[in-house]
Amino acid sequence: MGKICAGAAKICITPPSEMMPAYFHGKMIFEGIYEDIYLRALVFDNGDRRMAFLSYESGDMARMEELRSAVKRECDLDPENVCFSAVHNHEAPTFANTHKGVKNIPEKLDWVMRYGDFIIRQTVLCVNEAISRMKPARYCVSTGKSFINANRDQLFENGLWGQGRDFEGPSDKELAVLRFTGYDGKIIGALVNYAVHGTACYQGMDEKQEKYLIAGDLPGMISNYLEARYQDDGAVFLWTSGAAANQNPIFFSSYQKYEHDKSHSLQYSVGYGVWTLCRHLAETQAVDVIKVLERMGEGKEKLHAAIVDRKIILPGQVIRYPDDGETAVMARADTPFSGTIEDGEPVELELKLLTIDDYAFLGLNGELDCGTGLRLKEKSPLKNTFIITHTGERAGYLPDKQGYDNHTQEFYASNVKDGCTEEYLIPAVMEMFTDRFEGDE
Repeated sequence: MGKICAGAAKICITPPSEMMPAYFHGKMIFEGIYEDIYLRALVFDNGDRRMAFLSYESGDMARMEELRSAVKRECDLDPENVCFSAVHNHEAPTFANTHKGVKNIPEKLDWVMRYGDFIIRQTVLCVNEAISRMKPARYCVSTGKSFINANRDQLFENGLWGQGRDFEGPSDKELAVLRFTGYDGKIIGALVNYAVHGTACYQGMDEKQEKYLIAGDLPGMISNYLEARYQDDGAVFLWTSGAAANQNPIFFSSYQKYEHDKSHSLQYSVGYGVWTLCRHLAETQAVDVIKVLERMGEGKEKLHAAIVDRKIILPGQVIRYPDDGETAVMARADTPFSGTIEDGEPVELELKLLTIDDYAFLGLNGELDCGTGLRLKEKSPLKNTFIITHTGERAGYLPDKQGYDNHTQEFYASNVKDGCTEEYLIPAVMEMFTDRFEGDE
């Protein structure tokens, strides 16, 4: 174990003009740009192992085999030592070519494939730029609090569970920061981790309310604010999403109304002001990050790192509804569930445990509920454990027991059966910790 070297970089991943219009999950069509979106890379080396965090301002990760191969081939970086992650931005185009809204429409698929090729090229450029900037560094990890999220699973007056704001429901306010600085004290790069959906600007439009616009949404605006604050350092700030399946911003671009005599939701946009709203929330969390940074000490010159990977197979489900077999029906709290649950295709969950001294970073390719995230943090044998979601091909929602019992949105949009987090996920993570410590013996 030698002294630390670290480097960071960012690169624009806004679709070039020839790749517009762009699509979000095959549904929203972007025809304009509010602000650019970015990929950010943080590479560090402890003398024994070179590692990296990559944060994409996209909705989900995709084409993972190609990304890993490109990083290994073009950057001489072992993909097992890389944590790829999407911030789950809902105001960004997709490069996932398997979404049902894309794969059956040739012109959409063509665009998505070309955009995916572009993402792979930009990844190589960004990682190599970060490597070229590596220099002797110190690291430090610290935590604080941020109050820009709320549990979104709300029981409405008409007896329907829906997406709203439950300020008394489980919510994780922990804000984690991993920082690397040069010996001159300037910030090289930092990873920020927090549990909230990137949906403050969802369905944000231009001033005339005619076109959907591409933007970094809440995660991107947080990173942009921090990079502007530390521009003299040339710092790069990677934002990552925690266990946020049921965690929304306290204010966001649209609200849902649940009619008493209907089971579906109606969504109303709050208009062009969403951009101001989002920027306010972003600045609020950025200030919270700055407070954490200002409390940090000089940091350590050496670190011990270990990585454990695991894949688990979760039993799948398909939920059918009485009307057309596909449309989700919000469940009433006082009546039995109206749909049927059938066996579905098994779901592969990829887990990556990266430990840095007494700190753990757990990556997984699903949307984990806050309740399970808090349980994992409590059970962890290490000082602090931070959860990074959307780290591979999308596995979908991973609700906790409460989500299944209440038939929340996370339940009816999930591809995995009730009990998966308790029976499969948590035991697997605990076994990974055991493997990590046995590896030190």
